[in-house]
Amino acid sequence: MNKSIVSLAVLAIVYFSSCQLKSGQTSNNEDQVIDSITAHIEDEKVITGVVKDVSMNNFMLITEKEDTIFISTMDQEPNEVSGFELGDTVKVNFIEEEEEPGLNTIITAKKVVIVGKENKTGN
Repeated sequence: MNKSIVSLAVLAIVYFSSCQLKSGQTSNNEDQVIDSITAHIEDEKVITGVVKDVSMNNFMLITEKEDTIFISTMDQEPNEVSGFELGDTVKVNFIEEEEEPGLNTIITAKKVVIVGKENKTGN
């Protein structure tokens, strides 16, 4: 009986030690987090257009194809998504986020770069 308890204890130790991760390995949860971060970065897109309206947390952009797009700047670093004026041509790095899964998509600016200033002439 004593030998069976020792054997059972050895088997339990071997089983649990084989379940632990070796150094350099990641668990499935860590892989999912890394995949999520990578997917988020890969989803970033770029669009160019003319700024037609600006408010505190968003702006309206008319694209080169004459599409009207409303772009959110809420919760973004001000130095990355500001400095442009009405009529400026800008290049916007953005991501699309789902406000409600399957219903609404919000285009959120990550960076706005002015590529052309409106030619304002005084009469």
